[in-house]
Amino acid sequence: MLKQLIGILAILAVGGCGATANESPAQMQRATLTNPSSQIHAELQQALATLLGASNVLIADDAFTQLSQEVIERAQHKDANGLLIMGRSTEMPVTVQLLQQGDNCLLRHVQSGNTTSLSQARCAAEK
Repeated sequence: MLKQLIGILAILAVGGCGATANESPAQMQRATLTNPSSQIHAELQQALATLLGASNVLIADDAFTQLSQEVIERAQHKDANGLLIMGRSTEMPVTVQLLQQGDNCLLRHVQSGNTTSLSQARCAAEK
């Protein structure tokens, strides 16, 4: 009786592991935008600002349309004569990446690994 019980438990355990493996989330792949527009551009800027903890982030109109990765630098503060305030900036630029996970488009801050989802943007795996 004990052997039968152990056998049944073993079968259930193996079956449960298989079911869990099939339910794992889709892998993230590097992606590019498939529906660039002014509305998507605004969504990207807002998502980047939130992701990076900034009040405003400016990106090119064609950001993420050719490559999955973009490098963003902090704007340099200049005085009235156009000279950098406090000399040159030594702050490292930030790298962000567009990813696809299933049908979802995500933005990831590469240095921290923080990710945010985009609701309107559509993307396809980078070629």
